[in-house]
Amino acid sequence: MKIVLAGNPNAGKTTLYNKLTNSRRKTGNWHGVTTYPVSKKSGDIIYVDVPGAYSFCSYSLEEGSSLNEIKKADLIINVIDALNLKNALNFTNELLALNKKVVIYVTKTKILNRRGGYLNAKNLSKILGVPVYEGSVKKLKSKIENNALYCKVIKWDMPLNKAYCGGNFALTAAERVIYNKFFACVFFVLFITATFFVAFYPNMIGVRAKECLEYFLVNKCKVAVVSKISNAALASFVAEAIFCGALNVLCFIPQLAVLYFFLIMLEESGVLSALSFVTDGLFERVNLSGRAAFSLISGFGCTAAAISTTKGFNSIKTQRRTVAVLPFIPCGGKMPVFLTLLSPFFKNPFPAICILYFLSVIVTVLMCKLLGGGGEQLLTEITPVCRPSPKVVAIKLFFYLKGFIIKVISVVAIFCAASWFFSHFDFAFNFCSLQESMLCSIIKGVKWIFYPMGIRDWRVGYAFITGFIAKENVAATITLLAPEGLSINLSSAMAACVFLLACPACISAVAAAKRECGWRFCIKCVLCQLFIAFLAAYITNFIFGLFL
Repeated sequence: MKIVLAGNPNAGKTTLYNKLTNSRRKTGNWHGVTTYPVSKKSGDIIYVDVPGAYSFCSYSLEEGSSLNEIKKADLIINVIDALNLKNALNFTNELLALNKKVVIYVTKTKILNRRGGYLNAKNLSKILGVPVYEGSVKKLKSKIENNALYCKVIKWDMPLNKAYCGGNFALTAAERVIYNKFFACVFFVLFITATFFVAFYPNMIGVRAKECLEYFLVNKCKVAVVSKISNAALASFVAEAIFCGALNVLCFIPQLAVLYFFLIMLEESGVLSALSFVTDGLFERVNLSGRAAFSLISGFGCTAAAISTTKGFNSIKTQRRTVAVLPFIPCGGKMPVFLTLLSPFFKNPFPAICILYFLSVIVTVLMCKLLGGGGEQLLTEITPVCRPSPKVVAIKLFFYLKGFIIKVISVVAIFCAASWFFSHFDFAFNFCSLQESMLCSIIKGVKWIFYPMGIRDWRVGYAFITGFIAKENVAATITLLAPEGLSINLSSAMAACVFLLACPACISAVAAAKRECGWRFCIKCVLCQLFIAFLAAYITNFIFGLFL
């Protein structure tokens, strides 16, 4: 049996899907988290989670895929947000018109009760003529497994107010402040600044935790392990590839945890949804809509995931413009690279990091304006501003960090091992010095393209190349090949940061762009981003060189 979970955006479909299938699909308190249908088999039942839709007249790119799955369903669970039940019933009536088995599952009833509303599931069931459920997902799952979920209900002629009342719709004090256009922009700047302050300012928790982890992993553990290895080559591999390379990148986990924590709080509190609404006018001026706020802010975490959110746009041209500029937003993987490059020059890298991140936002907005084209209308669910659930925040933070750790111990570790091998053996496979290695001989042929950045150290050029697989590779490669530090000055370091800020994102992001927009558009974007990255880096080095 195929069961499709359908409903309006941000109704709680994916949360229900995760509980029914024991999955860990991404959820969020904002419109359009799910951008394509996802299915999972549990016993004899196939559950399908689809993007939110308002009607059978497709408004966005993602709604079309939802409607195709709904038409193939044996049973439809219509997930309805109790706070927007009256609006949701329009889509419910369209589902009932398909003459398929439909049941209703109502979410957010506790929030409804807190604002003075009520829901009588039995009366609503009689009004609609289908079973209506709320509350425990375990009971719902038990009924599904026992084939007792759907039953015929005699329809009564009863007014809706006998079953439902929305309660107090007045804005709370927090919502009145957040929905102020001026305050929203100021709040976003202060929020991001506070995030960077906690993560990067000396003696704050991010820096202190990183230093402790670095002392334990890279210093104490490395000395203890390497001292017990008698073979020189193996000792070099363990010390440089494992500890100075991969494990050194893991030391950035505390600062990434701070960054991810603040972004999750922004999502789960409903503030991100409010920001998309109040900034719609601003984004219209640069040929986008407030919906782009979801994608751009998600880009601070992961560019590939942010690109996937653009599927909810109702205009292909607007989607492509957003995909084209998203790599200019620095993802979490670029943060360790910025710190690696700037730490030797700044005892307090907090101001420099803030400048880089805000510069990225400005460049992104300007690029949207330069690309031209028309905007699109904003159709979105505005979620109430609320206190995030500590459990939800903890779970999402855990999975963000888990993904980072898996990437480091897999992709980054493999590249560190390969880099160590090619940097310690010559073409006759004899153990040798770095300057006589295969890697040095190969990379010296392309290092000239980095000369205008003021970078003559081929190791930096090679680190940039590895970054096209994963940006975490850049920091790992630099610490592996240059544990004593790089021979570059401040102007070159700033040029390198600007290059990384503007260059194409990792291969996962490129694959996501290809999936959404096709190969031809993807290749054009990559080539344009490379040109802009090199040009901007050259100019940066020239300007800083005049004053330093």
